[in-house]
Amino acid sequence: MFGSDYGWMKTPDGVFVACEPNAASTWFPSSDHPSDKATYDIRIKAPKGLTGVSNGRLVSTYSKGASTYTHWRESKPMATYLATATIGKFDVKTGRTPGGIPIYVAIDPVLANSNSVDVYAVTAAATDYWSQLFGPYPFEETGAIVDDMPEAGFSLEVQSKPAYSAVRNETTIVHELAHQWFGDSVSVAHWKDIWLNEGFATYAQWLWAEHQGTRTAHDSFLAGYNSRPATDAFWQTVVADPQRDTMFASGVYQRGAMTLQMLRERIGDTAFFKLLPAWTKLHRYGNGDTAGFIKLAEKISGQQLDDLFQTWLYTPGKPTL
Repeated sequence: MFGSDYGWMKTPDGVFVACEPNAASTWFPSSDHPSDKATYDIRIKAPKGLTGVSNGRLVSTYSKGASTYTHWRESKPMATYLATATIGKFDVKTGRTPGGIPIYVAIDPVLANSNSVDVYAVTAAATDYWSQLFGPYPFEETGAIVDDMPEAGFSLEVQSKPAYSAVRNETTIVHELAHQWFGDSVSVAHWKDIWLNEGFATYAQWLWAEHQGTRTAHDSFLAGYNSRPATDAFWQTVVADPQRDTMFASGVYQRGAMTLQMLRERIGDTAFFKLLPAWTKLHRYGNGDTAGFIKLAEKISGQQLDDLFQTWLYTPGKPTL
């Protein structure tokens, strides 16, 4: 997420660009809402020796005089807040994931020796695993932009190449990559539906731990549930209708993920893991809302689920188990 009034922040050697929720219009004219998507051609002029990185695939790059020019093309529909034109000194590594998806990872050389995680390897592995769970990877390229901008203190699911303002851990990487399905390909119809992005990406962290054999999603649920007493303000956020100042509250992320675990336990693994790729297929390159997700969950499971979603998404207070 991004809370500044501007979508760009100056770095020691360039600029870091990330725009959620509504800062894209500070650097290009746009109808700045996730319901209004478009394909993009982004051309970047940067001082020679610096690299301009954007969405999609690199079409061309050349140097002329004191400048370097790069042309990027995002051929799939994209919400404005997912656009970037980040410029800086980067060590770039390209290739393909084991599953064959093109990958482009750019890391600020200042951070190269401080990596506690292999960004390239984790990005490749997570992209392939999410492709198995969530449906085919929706874009032409996967990757990462790792910049030296620790003051920003956040990461963002930039379409095709999540942007990290410093070296982040494995959990953050898998979270941002899950957004390529939940948030980027399937964007929210309205900002109040943001749990469909953040709750799903947070739940993906739990699924990754389960995949790694370190902790089940059920145990991740219990850890979060038991660590917060009923008096905690965490439980007061209405997950499916947060207000402007709470749309990125921890309740949207964590209670959103808890909702998905409760759903999984209600309808069973077979229906649940059928539901996730069905959702991303139904709204691929489009938008979805909470009512639509509930309707699809009921259709696939054959169950009435009003009570579950009313309790976990719309009712303030700590639910009883």
